[in-house]
Amino acid sequence: MDSIPGTPPDIDMIENELGNENGPDQAERWEVEEIEDFREYAFDQLLGDEENEGYHAIENYGGNRIDVEQEDDMEEYGMFDENLGIPRGEGGDDVERPPFQFDEEEALNQEQPDGDPDDPANDGDIHRDSAAFNEHPLIRNAYIDAFIQKVVYGATHRALRHQLRAAHRTIAANAEVPVEGVAKMAQTIKTAELRLGVDTESFITTFTLCPSCGRRYSPEYIATTNEATCLNLGCEGVLFTIRRLASGGRRRVSNLTYPFASPIAWLKHMLRIPGMSTLIQTWRKDQGDDDGDDGDWNITAPIPSDTWMHNLDVNRPISDISDGWGWRSTSAGLERRQDPETRYIVDMDVLNPPVRFVSLPYGISLSMNTDWFQANKQGCYSVGACYLAVNNLPRHLRFLRQNIALCIVMPGPKEPSHYALDQMLEPLVDELLQLKQGKWTQDLGNPPVYEEQLVHGELSQHIADLVARIKMGGGAGLKSELNFCLYCHSRLSSLSVPAGYMRDGFRFRDPQQTLNNAYRWRNLDSADDRAHLFGQTGIRFTALHRIPGWHTASSSPPDAMHLLYLGGMNWIVKQILVAPGILNKRRQHDPDPQDLFNDCLDSMWVPKNFQRLPPKLGQTQASTKANQWKLTSRILYIPLYLALRDGDEIGAGNVPVGPRNSPAAKYWAYRANLLHKQRVKYFTAIGQPDLCPPLAECASSRNIRFHYRQVLRFCLAVNTIDKRSITPTEIGFAQQLLEALCKSYVSNNVPLPPNFHYMMHLEEFMLKTASVYNTHVWSMERANRIVSQINNNGKSKGVLEEDDDSIIQELLEALDGGVEKAQQNGTLEQFIAQCQTAYTKLYGIQESTRLSPQSRLTNLEELGVYDLTPASLAPASFETATSPQLGYCYGYIDGQRDPVRIEQVLRIQIPGDPELSCICAVVRRFQAPQVEPRFPWDTWAGNLGAASWEYNELGDIEAISHTRFSGAFALFTIPMSYGQYWVTVALDSISLEQLQDNDEEPA
Repeated sequence: MDSIPGTPPDIDMIENELGNENGPDQAERWEVEEIEDFREYAFDQLLGDEENEGYHAIENYGGNRIDVEQEDDMEEYGMFDENLGIPRGEGGDDVERPPFQFDEEEALNQEQPDGDPDDPANDGDIHRDSAAFNEHPLIRNAYIDAFIQKVVYGATHRALRHQLRAAHRTIAANAEVPVEGVAKMAQTIKTAELRLGVDTESFITTFTLCPSCGRRYSPEYIATTNEATCLNLGCEGVLFTIRRLASGGRRRVSNLTYPFASPIAWLKHMLRIPGMSTLIQTWRKDQGDDDGDDGDWNITAPIPSDTWMHNLDVNRPISDISDGWGWRSTSAGLERRQDPETRYIVDMDVLNPPVRFVSLPYGISLSMNTDWFQANKQGCYSVGACYLAVNNLPRHLRFLRQNIALCIVMPGPKEPSHYALDQMLEPLVDELLQLKQGKWTQDLGNPPVYEEQLVHGELSQHIADLVARIKMGGGAGLKSELNFCLYCHSRLSSLSVPAGYMRDGFRFRDPQQTLNNAYRWRNLDSADDRAHLFGQTGIRFTALHRIPGWHTASSSPPDAMHLLYLGGMNWIVKQILVAPGILNKRRQHDPDPQDLFNDCLDSMWVPKNFQRLPPKLGQTQASTKANQWKLTSRILYIPLYLALRDGDEIGAGNVPVGPRNSPAAKYWAYRANLLHKQRVKYFTAIGQPDLCPPLAECASSRNIRFHYRQVLRFCLAVNTIDKRSITPTEIGFAQQLLEALCKSYVSNNVPLPPNFHYMMHLEEFMLKTASVYNTHVWSMERANRIVSQINNNGKSKGVLEEDDDSIIQELLEALDGGVEKAQQNGTLEQFIAQCQTAYTKLYGIQESTRLSPQSRLTNLEELGVYDLTPASLAPASFETATSPQLGYCYGYIDGQRDPVRIEQVLRIQIPGDPELSCICAVVRRFQAPQVEPRFPWDTWAGNLGAASWEYNELGDIEAISHTRFSGAFALFTIPMSYGQYWVTVALDSISLEQLQDNDEEPA
């Protein structure tokens, strides 16, 4: 028998998986299914917990007993494999990474001293900041050209020296360039970089690492030592080799290095950018107490979280990180010391009275991101990157590439050991500790006058995927039975029962106790003693534990991108719907539900710029990106409705398991067995093994309405959470939905991975840091892509392919944007003002409207829209008409999310008077249905951003301003027995209420 597309391949079965086909276990299993046929799963009641009422509630087993971690059971951990039972896509196994190539000629060119007797490197004040911008434009452009040749094309110093000398000769022949300017022109790339302000010597230090153990050595040590082997006892790693140069000299070449960029130097650079010191203060503008006292501009005391919660308006949206309780709760004078009485490590406040950190004139809050990624697609070579971002900046500027610091690049081919990671982090932590105490730097204000300012910085949070948060925080890992969760003491086996998701029963980790356990671990001398303590507490010391105020649990917020999309949505589609065969045929002559699902995705219209679409069933083993799963979470309930419905309704009933030897039946039984093992472990751990359900009661539900209701819950929760501005009431509502989702899944024997447990901790962090867009890692992931392109072709010195024009474009965009571009246009003050508007905080800075170059000139009267144009522009008006392509022919207008079809975009102007012009669009509105359809999501349509319209019916033509466009949507065609309908689903991250309340037009 051929397997159904998208179902799992044969899985080796363990004996007695669910009993013999006609045995008592099989009969009991079918008895459970028949009971499910009569259960109600109402789509308009998603917060109900009625399906969990019959499940035995377990009291808190916690106590104070601490067990020792046992060895992991890899077979049981396999139940959390997101690709279990999914057919593999095309593509071979990973191939070996090409060996590192060394270009001897290039190296010799680079090794030559970058000196030139004709270069005025020591003449004049060439070290003045960005001195090139006071030189003649031709000279400055020569510097920029040379810099691009070095960074993008990997030009050698010898080639760049020749290029600059050639430019010097050419410019000298130009009579318009002053002779004194030509005389002082730089003739080496080092001097040119100094004058452009892009010299990295003051920013970057290259350390040497022991290839064996990972110990760090400074450049000074490598230059002066007489010993080439590692200093660690018992380590025989060779630090460097000696190579002979063409000049006869010798040079020491380290075998393994990593670059470190100073965060202090980076902040000094940031504050010298015109307008930056003003932008990092804009968060204060919208803050103020009810009594009119603007506390944000004064030196004030920290606000405890309970005080913030007591005064919280649950219906007032919180958006920026400064809106959460964490922003004003930290103290400026913290020092991490050992208490002389208790001997515990505590954070002591040395200021009396305490001072709120962000109330300091320049109290800069920092976010750190750490991630490891594959440096190329052809092999397994993992590179790590560590970034810093300034939380004081407006959110739409905070994560721009030019405002992020790449502080550390960790070499591969494998991820570093804990010891090697700490060695690489120590220089970063040392500078963060200096920033905590304050560093003097120059601030370029407005007007542009440099002033000395005392700048303080603190690491407020580490935003990263779950594995990186655990690694950087010293956690035990996702396979740990006792300590898999960074935030609470839940057992891994508790994820098999509702207790693993009952938030009221969680025992949260005490940050102070965790900190003490980390220092206890560090003070132990024996590796066995450390392993024993680590098994009990699940924490080890890391370099980050040296930073006052930083705690593994409270400083590592969950990342919504990995949690909700790569974790939750990915699992629901692959492991809950596809692998067990929930989308298999229910009757022999029925259409294939998977074909109906995929046909719906094929016919879905989305804007052309949404290039990564939801994965089709049968393709879910292929590499799927987070934004594909994000789009899936927006619309999944629609194709799933078309796939599962019987007529116009999703009726009661179960999807047949199929023959015992079918892939779906085997997978279903295998999952039941793994779930039963986890439940046995859990009930044994709490001392109540008799309460563990038998194996026959561990088979997952196949009820159609149950699974659709769960998908509806998840989509509603995600659409509520994933917004740029959200109220505490909405946060609580979404958290309740996720808790009900997880408890319902496990009560119906559907196993869930640790990601779903981590979803139970979203609310506490969202109240601390506000919208998930303050802790997301989308921008850092994009930065990883750029870093991976710097040296991904096996060549040395980070040389790029010569035809990689996209890198050039990205470099030029980074140089030509944001504050710098605004200053060049003389609109710095307007730019800063625009950053503070409510519109910008929701949408970000908008580029000016760009029209398609494929347009034609025509007369308004000939076009038939003469009467629609404004009277002031109608006489003798001509317009440039652009007909939208199919990929851009729909959109929302106004704050009510009114969908329209865009017929044409017009640029109207009076001949001879270019100032009198406007851009408008000719549109036709969608029409309300004559007969209201009945869809299962109707109760939640407003929350989901969904609306129904008459199929292919449009209103009269009308002309509107282009500024009235307010969003994009996905468009579906849904046939019903009583007619056809269009259904639109909003694709933005702005709620309808926020659109209606925001009356501002974009600047």
